Amino acid sequence: MPEFLFADSSDTERLQYRDFDGSSVFKKYRPAMICWRSEGGIGCAAGPAAMSARPTILVASPDRVEIAVLCEWLTAERLEPVAAPSLQTAKHEVQSRSYDVLIADSRFAFGGDLHTVARQHNARAPVVVIGGDAASRSRAERQAIFQLDRPVDQALLLCQVAMAIAEGRPPRRSPRKCITPFEATVEGAKAYVIDISNEGVRLALPRGRCAPPPHFAFRIPLVGVALTVRRVWMGASPADGTWCGGELYRPNARAEQNWRTFVSTVYGR
Repeated sequence: MPEFLFADSSDTERLQYRDFDGSSVFKKYRPAMICWRSEGGIGCAAGPAAMSARPTILVASPDRVEIAVLCEWLTAERLEPVAAPSLQTAKHEVQSRSYDVLIADSRFAFGGDLHTVARQHNARAPVVVIGGDAASRSRAERQAIFQLDRPVDQALLLCQVAMAIAEGRPPRRSPRKCITPFEATVEGAKAYVIDISNEGVRLALPRGRCAPPPHFAFRIPLVGVALTVRRVWMGASPADGTWCGGELYRPNARAEQNWRTFVSTVYGR
């Protein structure tokens, strides 16, 4: 199921957000973001899938005015920007939180080694580099990094972010199973398992609960499951609570086997 859709100018009229529900292609695919090409250039809009989970975008630049503008654009597309106006702040953010895309000034990304630090802590999250000289552009090209020149074009940036999000989310490696809510704990507090696969879990958190840390202790006491889970996304649940999606983080052989046994034996569909 694609999370990004690109259309030609012939589809531009159908791509207006108010008309999404009237188009069968969008009912079928429900992409997270749609971009289109027309005589006026490139345009972007958030798709239906973006409504349920807001990807987190780190924005790192020494230019506070630029950060404010980029964050405004991202927020308008139902994305969740996190501003990092200094290199120190940016490094702290990439090491301490889960995020989907890093947008970074070339001086931070390459001169300040932010790109290397980000790769060490979240290798799956794509990077979009802004600005830079010929050497920076060459490095970005060699490492297959998205690169945009200044002044930043709003539509092009949003399309780059949309493509980065789509490419940064790998296909599911095994089927997922919806189960009757199963009591568990997250950092010692009550939670419920509602969706499982060999690699991950979706949890229902009670109303008012804060988001768990980027890596959290996850337990199912009844069956002896004890794992560290990496938080991947957060979203509102229909039951007035919060959903949290996560993936197993560096489980040892025994812990992984216990989890897979639980996945294979618990009843679900």
